Amino acid sequence: MTELWPEAAHFFPAERLDEFLVWAWERGASDVSFQTSDPALIEVEGRAREATGCELDGVVMGQIAARIRGATAEGVLRSGKVIDCSYAVRMGRGRDIRFRCNLISVEVAQGFGINVTMRILPGEPQTLEELGIEPEIADALLACSGLNLVTGVPGSGKSTLLAAGTRRMLEMGAGWIRSYEAPIEFLFGNVKRARGSQISCSEIPRNVESFAEGLRASLRRRPAAVVVGEARDRETVDAALAAGNFGIAVYSTTHTIGVANTIRRLLEEFREDERDERGAALIDMLHLVVTQVLLPNPKGGRTAIREWLVFDPGLKAELLELPRRVWSRRISEALAETGNRLALKAAEAAAEGRIGPGDLARIRASHGMAEDRAE
Repeated sequence: MTELWPEAAHFFPAERLDEFLVWAWERGASDVSFQTSDPALIEVEGRAREATGCELDGVVMGQIAARIRGATAEGVLRSGKVIDCSYAVRMGRGRDIRFRCNLISVEVAQGFGINVTMRILPGEPQTLEELGIEPEIADALLACSGLNLVTGVPGSGKSTLLAAGTRRMLEMGAGWIRSYEAPIEFLFGNVKRARGSQISCSEIPRNVESFAEGLRASLRRRPAAVVVGEARDRETVDAALAAGNFGIAVYSTTHTIGVANTIRRLLEEFREDERDERGAALIDMLHLVVTQVLLPNPKGGRTAIREWLVFDPGLKAELLELPRRVWSRRISEALAETGNRLALKAAEAAAEGRIGPGDLARIRASHGMAEDRAE
């Protein structure tokens, strides 16, 4: 039988939200979800399950939203706006459980409803070794050069991978690093930094209005590297390319799967008549693209599968000589030459028993030949 939080068998006590969140954290939850007219859910090892015996009514959801964001939260949601914020449960002795929160209005049978999704933030970053990052990816990240993108769906560990790379750069003495996040996910206070290394973190929009504005501010400060939470729009992509032109290494994420698809997605932010020019600038700045997918491990936990490509000078020169419409095919060929395609890495993981045959079949169907078909 699924374990439920015993304090919410018949009614969820919103004033005890922190107790519930600690209970979820102790059971290894990565995400917590509340929605009007539904039980609370927690996600453990990639699987969602009910966590309360009762459904949450509109009054309780309003109270939960208010505890997370303040008394005006429900009014903001009723106006059609989305709330992104952070939340912390104080554990004492300087130890907190921190959450990245998204609040949005939804339609339910009664009309207006609220959905609250809370992702547990790990705090101190793991090391590259703890994450099992391939040496080629680690070396490219630590080169502190060009534009470096970590891609994947939400919850695939993109920020965790970037934070591990940032930690190593601080440990090896890369210099001054600027970070812009929404919200700040990782804390580097306990990382043993080499002399001359420093990281300055700003939260969007509390400290800086946008990712693009943070990147533009970095041009005036000339850090060794800038970490940007997400390259989510044209303005941010343009600002990242500008930072690269100033010799600043840029690290960011996108919600895409596959190296070729990532480049297509970024170029879609520009008008068709701009894409040749902006595409050339993008290829010129690109240093590394990594896609990460998390799949259930039959033995428990989840397995990270990665596709990656380092854009060395030879590959860049070759792509810049080719028409943009055939870039995807050439990138797919480069992935095949290096052996770093997602479908191949999934097959290796399946052979080692780290993912199941069903997940392998889905990866092969979705990503095995997708780049070959793209033009």
